[in-house]
Amino acid sequence: MEDTLKKILAELQKVNNRLDGLENGQQVLMRDVSSIKDNLISGLGPYFERIEKHIDEKTYELKDTLEDQQRVIDTLSARSIKHESEIKALKEC
Repeated sequence: MEDTLKKILAELQKVNNRLDGLENGQQVLMRDVSSIKDNLISGLGPYFERIEKHIDEKTYELKDTLEDQQRVIDTLSARSIKHESEIKALKEC
């Protein structure tokens, strides 16, 4: 009976040792996951900054293009009005 009890205790000790190993492995895994998460967040920050800068540059380019196009439209409108009045003046003559 005593031998059986010793064998059971020895097996329980082996199970406890395995559980300790699993707990240590889980702690290492959690540290690794946390490290990966931190690295991922740190790596995405500059990426999003570059995207934001690119969008800002393209927005300014579009704004400049639209302003140029609006100036051309304004000039053509003024010329059209001037030409219409000149045509009207010629018809009256």
